[in-house]
Amino acid sequence: MKVSTISRPGMQFTPEHEWMDVNGTVGFVGLSAHKLKGIKEIDDIKWRPCRGQIKKGTLIAEIHAGKTIIPIHAPVNCNYLGQNQQLNGNLNLVLESPQDRGWLFFISPSKFFNNAPLLSPDEYKELIRTQKN
Repeated sequence: MKVSTISRPGMQFTPEHEWMDVNGTVGFVGLSAHKLKGIKEIDDIKWRPCRGQIKKGTLIAEIHAGKTIIPIHAPVNCNYLGQNQQLNGNLNLVLESPQDRGWLFFISPSKFFNNAPLLSPDEYKELIRTQKN
């Protein structure tokens, strides 16, 4: 499977490898290519019932790939808006384009979300580099 290395332009990352890209009042959330490395096929995505306002760290979904289960959390306090409908019938889009078209869900970040800051792309690259050592 060919993996797209395109990234969304304004991405920020969590230390748990979720990313968020805010465009106006809407944020797209997905998993980094680094977190998905080694996964060949996604069997299922188990969605948690989410509605309205949710807190940073709330479990939104779990990706099931063989015996691997990857949790996906809300990166900030937000209003949950829904799932990426392009994933219906094409779960491997998450693997093919993890940091662009393979986003998982979208949110509207709380207006004043004074959460711990997310990592810039450079800070995230440094985190990955130090985790390997």
